[in-house]
Amino acid sequence: MFFKICILATVLVLKIIQHLVLLILLSSPMYHWAQEIDNPLIPLDIPLSVSGTFGEPRSTHFHLGIDIKTQGKEGWEVKSIRPGYVSRIRVSTSGYGKTLYIDHPNKTTTVYAHLKKFAPKIEKLVKTLQYQKESYTLQKFPKKREITIERGEVIGYSGNTGSSSGPHLHFEVRATDSQKPLNPLLYGLTVNDRQRPQIQKLILYYPKQNSVLTPSKRLILQKVNDSTYQTPLIMTSGKIGLGIQMFDRQDLSYNRNGIYQAMLEVNGKKVMDYKFDTLNYSDSDKLFVIIDYPKFKNESYKVVKLFFQNQKPLTFIKSILNEGIVDIVIGKSYQIKLTLKDFSGNSTYVEMYVEGKKKEIKAKPLAGKLIEPHLEYFFSLDDRGVFIPKNTFFENAIIEIKKEENILSIGPNLFPFENPYEIRFKINEQDSMQLKQTFIAKKTDKKDYYLPTVVKDDFWVSQVADMGDYILARDSVPPVIKAYNFRPEQWLSKFKFLSIKISDDISGIKNYRGTINGKWVLFEYEPKQNLLTYDFSDNDFDLAKHELRLEVEDNVGNKSIYETFFF
Repeated sequence: MFFKICILATVLVLKIIQHLVLLILLSSPMYHWAQEIDNPLIPLDIPLSVSGTFGEPRSTHFHLGIDIKTQGKEGWEVKSIRPGYVSRIRVSTSGYGKTLYIDHPNKTTTVYAHLKKFAPKIEKLVKTLQYQKESYTLQKFPKKREITIERGEVIGYSGNTGSSSGPHLHFEVRATDSQKPLNPLLYGLTVNDRQRPQIQKLILYYPKQNSVLTPSKRLILQKVNDSTYQTPLIMTSGKIGLGIQMFDRQDLSYNRNGIYQAMLEVNGKKVMDYKFDTLNYSDSDKLFVIIDYPKFKNESYKVVKLFFQNQKPLTFIKSILNEGIVDIVIGKSYQIKLTLKDFSGNSTYVEMYVEGKKKEIKAKPLAGKLIEPHLEYFFSLDDRGVFIPKNTFFENAIIEIKKEENILSIGPNLFPFENPYEIRFKINEQDSMQLKQTFIAKKTDKKDYYLPTVVKDDFWVSQVADMGDYILARDSVPPVIKAYNFRPEQWLSKFKFLSIKISDDISGIKNYRGTINGKWVLFEYEPKQNLLTYDFSDNDFDLAKHELRLEVEDNVGNKSIYETFFF
């Protein structure tokens, strides 16, 4: 009897443990992640088409999400792909524009950027905060589960706000704890893609040894079949590296997007392999460690280098041998294979054969001052100066600094920057009355571009991360303000919005403030269109006649005031 009771008790305990394990699994983030992979949800109810892929090199950074096309329109419903709660709300005239961050139970955060507006329950909170702070720009971190979101719930409407060049939804997935960006295509989003990556240019580099420049040569590509290319026999010796200009397209998009994976093998041995599954924010600061800076700046195309010198590999580099550099020995033969893949597995291959032959590589000499990254430098040219702190450049650079009449010329533009440096112009005592209107500008053939300028130790000072010609400029012209969709003293009782154009062609708009009947009102600012828009539904009006006042200031302090009446 005792034996039977023990057996029954053991069976009961095992069932309880099994039940508890099942409950733990069902409630675990990994279980929910698996469920969501099985039932993927996209943020928009339109066919998924992308105009930007995760990790693709942009002009200043690596892309941290995917750009989902919205058929050239604004106003599509944007839905949360998982349940969760709003962890961050941001409104900005630049960057991501109107952006929503949602934390999910599986320890991921999704980001929805460039929105036209938020869903009503979020929009109401945002408007309340904007009126409290009397500011269009806003950043808010709601309390945990203060704003809960269901899977598939509409959270906003697609738009073109911030630094966006056209209507689309920028979508990201991040690890919640670290905010590390993750490739959204790993989380159940499917993009139709039957097209192979395409190679535009293949560049052979002779990495820096005693030279400060990397000589390069474009290789001819011969198509073998739909997936494979070859180069003519390469005869050279010494250390070489490879770089590629490339792109990928998906079935529903004509955009030239980034590549998911590149792998370099020499005689069957892997030398370099990168794959865009994750990124670190620090990677973006090192874009030009992997992108050929001179070719981008001076020839306007991007070559991704498959080798590194004196730099730690970026986080998306899965493996690397000898910094990705191949040492060609005289008398030996080498087979080099390059493989490019997109996320759907479509592949393109390049086969190269190299014979080790004696070859002299002549590096182009440069005139100028050698700048070593671990040192700081100050150059004084009477009424002008250049201060280069430590770690301004990633590697040794050679620059020339010249003073030509009113121009401070710094060049050549061949070396990528890790951090900005400082340029200075002496303040003339006769300029004291116009001190606020003077600024440092970058001079180009088209126009002079304003640079944020401060006064320090009797100098105008600006931080820059580029080479070029710099001058002192002056802006004494205040901003221009014009009514856009109404006339002064017009009846606007049937209008939903009131719009005003503001512009400043020299130093640009710094801030603005609008009031109606002496009370601050919210004008949404769209810099790409130079447009301010007020929503009449924000306030109730008791009187028929209303006084509108708008004050606009540019970056050097010039102000314009626009006043009128409407009914």
